[in-house]
Amino acid sequence: MAFAAAALACGPADGTRADALELLSAAGLARPFAAQLSIATKYRPCGDALPGAPPAAACAPPREPTERVLAAAERASAAAEAGADPAALHAAGLMDLLWGREGGNSLERSLSLLSAAARLSGRPAPALTDLSAARLLRAERNGSPRDLLEAYEAAAEALEHEPGLAPALFNRALALDRLGLADEAARAWEACARAAPGSRWAAEARRRARAAAELPPLPAPATAAQAESYAAADPQRALLLGMDRLLADWGRLHAAGDAAGAAAALERAGALGSALERRGRDASLARAVREVRAHAGRPRELRALARAHAAYGAARARYDAGDHPGAGPGFEQVAADTAASAPLRAWALLFRGTTRVYGGRRAEGERDVAAVAAAADTLRTPALAGRARWALGTTHLRVGRYEAALLEYRAAEALLERAGEREHLGAVRYLQGETRFALGDAEGGYDAMLRAAWTLRPFRGSVWLHNLITVMADAAAADGLPRAALRLQDADVAAAARTGRPMYAAEARLARAAVRAAGGDAAGAAADLDAAAPAVEGMPPGPAAWFRARLRVGRAAAAARTDPARSAAALDSAVEFFAPLGNAAHLVRALVGRADARLALGDEEGAAADLDRATARLAELGEGVQGAAARGALLDAARAVFDRMVMLRARQGRAAEALQVLERGRASLAAAPRPAGIAPPADGETALEYALVGDTLLTWTVSGRGVRMARAVVRRDSLRATVERARSALEAGNARAARAPLAALYDRLVRPVQAQLGGEGSAVVVVADGEVGAAPFAALLDTARGRYLVEAHALRFAPSLRDAARRPSRPPAGLRALVVADPAFDPAAWPGLRRLDGAAAEADAVAALYPGAVLLAGAAADRAAVERTLSRAQVVHYAGHALIDDARPGASALVLAPPAGAGTGRLAAAELGRLRWGGVRLVVLSACRTLRAGGGRSGGFAGLSGALLAAGAGGVVGSTGQVNDATTRALMTAFHRAWLRSGDGPGALRQAQLELLRSPDPALRSPAAWGTFRYAGS
Repeated sequence: MAFAAAALACGPADGTRADALELLSAAGLARPFAAQLSIATKYRPCGDALPGAPPAAACAPPREPTERVLAAAERASAAAEAGADPAALHAAGLMDLLWGREGGNSLERSLSLLSAAARLSGRPAPALTDLSAARLLRAERNGSPRDLLEAYEAAAEALEHEPGLAPALFNRALALDRLGLADEAARAWEACARAAPGSRWAAEARRRARAAAELPPLPAPATAAQAESYAAADPQRALLLGMDRLLADWGRLHAAGDAAGAAAALERAGALGSALERRGRDASLARAVREVRAHAGRPRELRALARAHAAYGAARARYDAGDHPGAGPGFEQVAADTAASAPLRAWALLFRGTTRVYGGRRAEGERDVAAVAAAADTLRTPALAGRARWALGTTHLRVGRYEAALLEYRAAEALLERAGEREHLGAVRYLQGETRFALGDAEGGYDAMLRAAWTLRPFRGSVWLHNLITVMADAAAADGLPRAALRLQDADVAAAARTGRPMYAAEARLARAAVRAAGGDAAGAAADLDAAAPAVEGMPPGPAAWFRARLRVGRAAAAARTDPARSAAALDSAVEFFAPLGNAAHLVRALVGRADARLALGDEEGAAADLDRATARLAELGEGVQGAAARGALLDAARAVFDRMVMLRARQGRAAEALQVLERGRASLAAAPRPAGIAPPADGETALEYALVGDTLLTWTVSGRGVRMARAVVRRDSLRATVERARSALEAGNARAARAPLAALYDRLVRPVQAQLGGEGSAVVVVADGEVGAAPFAALLDTARGRYLVEAHALRFAPSLRDAARRPSRPPAGLRALVVADPAFDPAAWPGLRRLDGAAAEADAVAALYPGAVLLAGAAADRAAVERTLSRAQVVHYAGHALIDDARPGASALVLAPPAGAGTGRLAAAELGRLRWGGVRLVVLSACRTLRAGGGRSGGFAGLSGALLAAGAGGVVGSTGQVNDATTRALMTAFHRAWLRSGDGPGALRQAQLELLRSPDPALRSPAAWGTFRYAGS
């Protein structure tokens, strides 16, 4: 086993992995995990595929597995399917990771198995290390930056359990490297090399550390020849050097009577301008120099032009130092100075606009910037035009006009790329990421951030790199990745220090203090606040006011428990400062901090007022965002604020008000305006809504009898493990192993409120998310009565009470049905998938119930045929493969036959909303894991089901786990028969489940055959 560990961790990729696994195979499954996988054992490191892009795996494929390896894989899978044994889960996940084919679902299965193994194991470090490797591999295949952060998180957690674990060190370093964080990666690679100094693996780490070393800065040009190469290598700095410094130097020296010095400065500026213009870059500098030379015979006009350039240079220096109020008068003067040249006035007008925005004169500033954007020559002066569009985008972003901001940033990106301004290009890419995060599009946000990080990688001292890392750290924290968030904040502190500007160093310290405080590191937070304070006090008046307010928020948060009165008083002024600025993030932080302090003082009403104000602001932002998924992600990012308010109202015993706050924080799929109160569900149903806040489980029942609430303390990790055991046992078909966790879940989730759920056979609508939403509710076992929950109630699921309204009616005769059966997918695209023998028979049986049904089977079930038929369908039944991406729900997809031309036949969740679903009353997804419970307050309706409901489908039937196509046929045909009689989706599904439960066939009676299916919608 020792050799196996060494072979997996340190050996080269060509063969030693198979040797190691043969040793593991010979040892059996008793202790299969003395080894952990480094991503280096999946592919030999090959360097970067493209300059300036994340590394890609383009290496020799692994050797085919031997018979002994295959035998071990079979035993591992069999043991995993028999129940939730951590060792078996880990073994099966490792085999999938090592030998799974690209393009199939083996990697997804590996992630699921390794995640479960890490949660359930008493020694989680090995499984966490392998999980990190799987995340890195998926990041390679799918280009998902969030996977890189999750890979870092898993590796860092593994090292907390077992410090010095070499493969975890490698994976952690590789995640940082592929995130574009060169300095952090270099330090992490050095740590890898120290862990095993004599190995080839350590040599690889040292090579990567050298590759991540800082690039030498490009020296400023002193001659015309140097100007040519400087303009070619860095057009952005060449333009700034000429416009902001050299022409300003010319102006000052000319005014001082130093003709020789002025001539030299003008000559250098002219050389840079000419070089830029010849290369098709921005011609502003060349034009400005020509204007100066054109005035050579007119001394008075030349002096006025010199004063204008000197004033502009001084204002730009103040602006770059963060002193926007101090810079403003200079820009005002030059923008209005008719003696200034046209290019100089255009740049001055641009910066006059931005300083006006910073100074609170938003409308005036926006008009200035818009005027520059409208007048700028996009071919001759792309840098000026790009900076103007960039400024417009940021103006929109800061007031919540996110879609408008994205349009401007995209235009700026194209212009700045034409200008060759790589650092500014990285800036607008990072801003696109920030905007997408604000929209709730985490996937798009991370993608933009990764592109920006690699664009900015050579600019180690860039303020934009500091800003980018700050935003990415915030996103990681919001995504529940605290270790990655803290490491990013460490990287930000270093990046901000490299800018050489105390303001940014203080900003990074303040941000890290907040992360440290949230993680319980009070001493670390205090140290960062103390380090930031002197820089804040030394700032110019404009930025000083902003940063003093942020410093007060940080100090107040640290003192909230020890000196709440002082904390509340300090936050009064912070709230007053941030409120008129339109910056929701800082205002909400200040309000939440003051609410904490007021709670500590016993002022519950004051705390409630602050939290009400914070939640209202967040909900207001959410309602203004287009798209249900985007609203859900935006509100989920602020979940902690809503949860605090929910807990406050719950402690006060105000059940209905607590539920109203919870509902305000949920993303609805409905298009109607949000109701003012909580209305009971229609048709005599009882609503059952859950919220797990920390280790407190809150359960509401809502009916015509009113709103009731129950509170219980549960261990979140224990609940998660119980759900995992139940799910794994059901997927394995092991009803005996599922019995205990299903009974435990009933006792925790249902028994405390069962008296409020109505009589026998009554309907219950469930609103739940996260760990609770993942529970297989239909199969929860009431041991006192010896029956499953579905035997007592018809169940349906909704993302919020707002979506719980029902419109069931008996289906009319002649319903038009579209039935899709076992699409003949391209095996080269999906080598890990197999054809479903039972799907065709299931589809035939379903189609027979709908006269005139369109049946698309095999090769005929391609995307074009589905889209063409969908517009006329009222019922859609899909029996095939679904690929689920929990990290990127929009990428979840239904697999179809490939089109006649090119493509894979993939129909992604993000594309479903663009199809015509408004006339579809029912969608049945007879596939694995098509109704997943997410971790957010959107009730878990992400991916396929959420996209369908948001697009107008009346109801969706799907499964929360893996299903057997042989037993699913009986359930599906029984469901359709019942639905055609009543039109009641939840009731029809219950009737079908009861039919199987009473079957003489033991396989159909098992909850594994029917327990993971649920109905969502109306």
